[in-house]
Amino acid sequence: MTTVSALPQRIEGDVGSMAWWSGQFTRVQDRLEDLRDAVARASTVSGAGESVSAVRDDAERLLTTIDVDIGEAALLAIVLQDYADAHERHAQRANALVEDIEMAEADWMQRSEDAADAAGVALVVAGAGVGLFTDLAQNAATEATQARDLSWQHLSALRSEYERHFTNWDAAYDEALAVLAGAASASLTPEARVVFERLLGADDSAEVLALWNAHPELHDQLLDAHPDVLGNLDGIPWDVRADVNRDRLTAMLATEPPGDRRDELEAIQRALEAEGSPRPNLISFDPDGAEQTTAAIAHGDLATASEINTLVPGMNGNVGDMHAWGESARALNRSVGEGSATVVWFGYDTPSLIEEPGMARAEDGAAALASYLRGIGTLAPHADVNVIAHSYGSTTAALAIGSDLDGAGVTAFIAVGSAGFPNDEAVLANLSTGDPQVYATISEDDAVARIGRATTFEHAVSPEQLPGVTVFGSDGGVDGDGGELPAATGHGALGPGAYLEPGSESFFNVSEIIRTEAPGTELGGEGSTRGFWDESNWWISDEYAFIDF
Repeated sequence: MTTVSALPQRIEGDVGSMAWWSGQFTRVQDRLEDLRDAVARASTVSGAGESVSAVRDDAERLLTTIDVDIGEAALLAIVLQDYADAHERHAQRANALVEDIEMAEADWMQRSEDAADAAGVALVVAGAGVGLFTDLAQNAATEATQARDLSWQHLSALRSEYERHFTNWDAAYDEALAVLAGAASASLTPEARVVFERLLGADDSAEVLALWNAHPELHDQLLDAHPDVLGNLDGIPWDVRADVNRDRLTAMLATEPPGDRRDELEAIQRALEAEGSPRPNLISFDPDGAEQTTAAIAHGDLATASEINTLVPGMNGNVGDMHAWGESARALNRSVGEGSATVVWFGYDTPSLIEEPGMARAEDGAAALASYLRGIGTLAPHADVNVIAHSYGSTTAALAIGSDLDGAGVTAFIAVGSAGFPNDEAVLANLSTGDPQVYATISEDDAVARIGRATTFEHAVSPEQLPGVTVFGSDGGVDGDGGELPAATGHGALGPGAYLEPGSESFFNVSEIIRTEAPGTELGGEGSTRGFWDESNWWISDEYAFIDF
């Protein structure tokens, strides 16, 4: 049977912005060249005395470095413009085909169903032995089959054209990376430079790992030259990344002046100093690649874990909270038991209250999260991968996991106090198949999550009402021994009355889902309490869908 591959993805990029930045770098180059001419004149100024000699000395020192800056500005201008041109020629044409392919695939699927139905009718009629009707039914089946085949040919032609443009764009992207890598790798040997360029241009984390393992003799050289890149490249072994990232953090703290950025660095350092064996590992660290400092800290041994859990924060989350999240991560490991490791993943710019109704932060974060999750699949292929996402973090995670036909390798996706899943039919369909299994809870006292869903047009889907989702309790219950499990009394992720507070019903259920694939308490069962959004407020309750929050 003919099968159809995953729908092609749109290639992100803004040609206008790239061209604008190219022009800006060209202007920087021009200004630097003017400055160089002025400095050259100053280096030959006549006269004697300490002041004049100092001017000449300063000018000569500046002349030795300014050409490097001019060269970098010129290179960036050229690379950006060349890539913008390639994006316009290939990526935009590929993107223009996506909708045509979606329509052609829908047409092919419908015609396939029609052909199957017509063939069934022809078979039944032929079995009845009515000659005239047999011929008519067979002709209809033949025509339906021909229409299906023509539809397939059209779809295949569109996909081939898309692949051609995508391949050309991908080559231009790799070429741009290679040029930039070469310029930034003057200290590397030719062999190391080639490997570095191939690492940057790798299609996935599996290719990164294969390249890394194939060249152990180049590891030290590559890490010395580009710790910022390799410390964040999915597919590089976690222990390697942890060491280089910790060294970078220590070096930055030695020179960073007081201010917000130093506060962020010190917060990460405090999280790394938490007790535990093995010690927490900084498996990603990027203080400059986004508006916020991003980082991920692993608690437990990722290399040997059978359950790898990832905590994804929501609105207004930042690395200043990493120590508190780390405490929750270690508590989760203890609750799940031997073989559990948990990553606190602050790998994206979380939204502010104003940004929360939109999807921009989720779209950027989903790309990073999906890459990280696929990296887990490469480095720990036998581990179960569990994502526990709070608030807007569940919106981001839903997009990352639901946009991938295999769920980015995730075993269980657990949403607590979700701000809503994306209004994307393909994403929602992928999240409703049971692979991965999706779990969700929302406290009866969580007004913030409900308001978040009600005030957006882009992620308003209540995960608790999706087909195939297992809903679990967070309003209080009892464990297997009859012990009391307190309710979540608001929207918070951490602290008393929060979803991920150790000892709460929500936290207990999360750990039981990881351990046994099922919640540990009965939804609304013994110990459950009523909250603000319960039956006494039926007109706005999730239980009664008059108004769906």
